[in-house]
Amino acid sequence: MTSSVSETTVEQIQQFVADWYVALDRHVPYAEVVRYLDEDGIRFVFPETTVSTVDGLKQWYDTVTNRFFDEAHRVDRADVRFAGDVTGEAAADVHVVVNWQTSVWNPPEPRSARLEYESDQSWQVSIGADGRPRIRSYTVNNLVPQGDTPELF
Repeated sequence: MTSSVSETTVEQIQQFVADWYVALDRHVPYAEVVRYLDEDGIRFVFPETTVSTVDGLKQWYDTVTNRFFDEAHRVDRADVRFAGDVTGEAAADVHVVVNWQTSVWNPPEPRSARLEYESDQSWQVSIGADGRPRIRSYTVNNLVPQGDTPELF
């Protein structure tokens, strides 16, 4: 069965985005994270690093899940625009705006700190033959501290 844009809806992509953040908030095992990724290649651009391999993303994931806790992501926007892909596979460009709240402890501070950011992101999501969306590219365009939260990087 070949996937087509008509078989995958805007709502399915938006739910996929929401599910991604639920997985990040839960700090799921990395084997579960991989299910969200395009098997043919990825590119994640974060303020602190760019990764283009599954192993590189695992290193990033291990770092952030050991640094940040009590995470809560709220998707404020997930605008979907379907587009064809050069490989003939269906794809979607997604503009994501997410509010990210987290706690961090910086030893030897006596208490953890609560942080909050608004993150503006551009995603490219491929839609496989099985109709499931997968992240091909994920770019953090801007990470804006909220309230008295300091810059992260």
